[in-house]
Amino acid sequence: MSPNSEEGIISQTISSSSSSSCHYQCIATLSGNSSYVSGLAVDGDSLYVASSDGHIRLWPLDMAMAMVREESTSSSSQGEVSISTVAVTGSPVKCLAATGDGLVSSHQDGTIRVWRHAGGRRRLALRAVLPTAADCLRALLLPGGGYVEVRRHKRRAWVHHVDAVTALALSPDGESMYSVSWDRSLKAWRLPGLRCAESVAAAHDDAINAVVAAPDGHVYTASADGTVKAWRRRTGQKKLSLVCVMERHGAAVNALALGGGGRVLYSGACDRSVVAWENSAGAGAGGADVRMVATATLRGHARAVLCLAADGDVVCSGSADRTVRVWRRGATAAYTCLAVLDGHGGAVKSLALARGGAGCDRCCACHVEESSSCSCAALVCSGSLDCDVKLWRVTSLFVKLGVLVFCTMLDSYRLFVCFSEEAIKGSKVHHVGRLLGLIFHLFVWLSNFVEFKGAGYIYIKGLLVYGISSNNLEVDTQALGTYGYQAFMLMRATRRREMRQGKHRDEMATLLTN
Repeated sequence: MSPNSEEGIISQTISSSSSSSCHYQCIATLSGNSSYVSGLAVDGDSLYVASSDGHIRLWPLDMAMAMVREESTSSSSQGEVSISTVAVTGSPVKCLAATGDGLVSSHQDGTIRVWRHAGGRRRLALRAVLPTAADCLRALLLPGGGYVEVRRHKRRAWVHHVDAVTALALSPDGESMYSVSWDRSLKAWRLPGLRCAESVAAAHDDAINAVVAAPDGHVYTASADGTVKAWRRRTGQKKLSLVCVMERHGAAVNALALGGGGRVLYSGACDRSVVAWENSAGAGAGGADVRMVATATLRGHARAVLCLAADGDVVCSGSADRTVRVWRRGATAAYTCLAVLDGHGGAVKSLALARGGAGCDRCCACHVEESSSCSCAALVCSGSLDCDVKLWRVTSLFVKLGVLVFCTMLDSYRLFVCFSEEAIKGSKVHHVGRLLGLIFHLFVWLSNFVEFKGAGYIYIKGLLVYGISSNNLEVDTQALGTYGYQAFMLMRATRRREMRQGKHRDEMATLLTN
């Protein structure tokens, strides 16, 4: 299928705001969709946008990032970007999932379409419509005729969904896919063979709205009946078994997401809350069933939570109140709302995180590199009933190995805090702009904590801060100690005289006590 080239208006850098926890900015808006955005999927440097008119469009993130000027925090401009319609499906799209070599889309008509890349990522070719004709024939040849009783219909082949397919989830190995529907069924598919391997006909008492697949083999489903259920294939069994029912929400559950490397499950519901669930039985290894318990309830939305996206310790929630909230899970499983992203004119129906994608280093005001993954939500993509897709840049607090790090732009007044009895190793904090000032609190780790390396570079116990002009940097060497556990750096434009006189020590001592 040949793509249709369209001219989309991308508005850059619409708004810039800061909270006590982070700096956030809407850096681009994709307008021009004729119907509301129903699904988003990030695949490398590409953002696929599905809409209720059955179109799937491609937004090149690298082109959007090229429009962002690194030194600008409040200017606005517009540019023409080629937005490709990579597929026309013929049925409203409900969900998208990227497979690495293509896409999978679910539809209002009860079908699932499998797409593969053709001629690069700018074009999709239809590979199959599930269930395939061969799969339907196989089901009919099974003992009993392969028919089941379904809602709104008397009988239908068990491989069919008979209502809208609301959500899809791919297994971590990419071999299996799970689909859920308003017909209350959960189906498992084998992607290599393009066939339905299993169907749970009445997985819930009402329509199923969301599904996710965890690395430990558990599959979670959420329903309008107000429950979240956990399923898995027990050792020696070929069928999915129900292992856990989670009841905490007082209304229909609309969305699910997995964070913390698959260890934390998030559910969002019409009761305006997001509930975090964790396994009280451990990691679920060795065939053990999970016992999920609610560890936190995140409140703040004024209306129903419609979508979720999570990566590491960061989870984003989109709501009918037209906002996106960015939350961070702390070391003690306490949650902080880092930002409220306000800018859509309609309910936020879909979210995607593009952390680590192309353009991440260019678009982030701060980028942290760790020896293991960090909880950085670099790019938040949101789709709404207002037919727009927005791309947000969030510069937030990052927590790793007990170290709390903050980076900011030139015009901000922020604090760097380190609470750790461990050395800071393997970390890099990248500033887009020039750092105008650096101050140390009285208590820091070692007297050789600071070492100058070349023009504009400073190494601090393995932590590299760059973009600093030596003409604008002063370090109060008398404040360097050998006996503390806290290190503070206050980033702001500061005169050398103030630093030499130590005028900011009392200020930072106050911050320490607060």
